[in-house]
Amino acid sequence: MSTRTKLFIAGGLGGVGLIVLLVALLGGGSVRGHLADTYQRVSSDGDSIVYTSNSRPKAVYEEIRAAVPPADVQVDPQGYFMRYSDDIVAVTANGNGSRIYIDDERRGYAHWFPFVVGVWGTGSGSGEGIRGGGPGAGK
Repeated sequence: MSTRTKLFIAGGLGGVGLIVLLVALLGGGSVRGHLADTYQRVSSDGDSIVYTSNSRPKAVYEEIRAAVPPADVQVDPQGYFMRYSDDIVAVTANGNGSRIYIDDERRGYAHWFPFVVGVWGTGSGSGEGIRGGGPGAGK
């Protein structure tokens, strides 16, 4: 392999690495960061944080969803629920405004179970812990 070919390959790999780094640094902020930057923090307990807003729940839900698209959503008369890779965000009414809750996945499923269980499952992980979870599961 000639020196020119090696330099060409190294330059290509370096360019791809730079693109990946820029996307990681500039693109796709976390939902936790967005909530912290946008809303008033009310309380926290470990990874569970509560924020407040003077806007109505639907407006808050739409703003969060547009800023940091969730993997899945569930809309219920009691609130708006958004599932992210490691977090669950719930937006509920609070007087004339809203409360925004963010929990890690495990705590979020426990907290919002009645609203998300029929849509997102139990939150217990893969189906291997229950019978009917696939070939060889639960046996």
